[in-house]
Amino acid sequence: MNQPRKRLFIDKKTGAKERLNIVKFAVENKCDTLVFSLDDKFFKSKSRNSKYMKLMKRHSFTVEAGGRDFSLLLPRRLFLFHRDLFRMDEGKRKADHHFCPTNPKTTAVIAKRSRALFARAMREAALPRVFHLLPDKGHENAWCACPACRAFRPSEQNIIAVNTAADTLAKIDPAAIILYHDYGTEMEAEGVAPRKNMLRFKR
Repeated sequence: MNQPRKRLFIDKKTGAKERLNIVKFAVENKCDTLVFSLDDKFFKSKSRNSKYMKLMKRHSFTVEAGGRDFSLLLPRRLFLFHRDLFRMDEGKRKADHHFCPTNPKTTAVIAKRSRALFARAMREAALPRVFHLLPDKGHENAWCACPACRAFRPSEQNIIAVNTAADTLAKIDPAAIILYHDYGTEMEAEGVAPRKNMLRFKR
């Protein structure tokens, strides 16, 4: 798959008026793809964004979903009673970044949550066929150090997590793909193979 020429990621907190300016900016800078967070209101209500969507169609933007959305796959509110789902750092569980990808209970939550988010995005926004699942910016290596996860590099833990979501997406739409973080050759994931519907994201 050839990646689009230029993507513009939209922060989910962006207001309605600012979004119109973003479309104008995207046109002026020859962006061809707008990427919305899986939790963006764009995927929650077409009626609220009708003017915005008309502008997007007029300029033939491709719509993609996701970004640095890993936290959405495991709601932080679960930390209070289910700390074992979250990553371990220096012997303590932490809810700040990512989660524990080798815990079967964690992957069960990810599978269920990703199914709901992917399905909603496809239902509300003309079937995006490309999804981004990228680690928290600046914390790409902040994965889990529990006994089970220590056997895996951050890049491998990342792929374990994305694989779970990719399996779910394949059941919803076999043609859709997930773009995942490229750790580079020095951090190559050797022991964990990505699913066939996954591609590295390269800016």
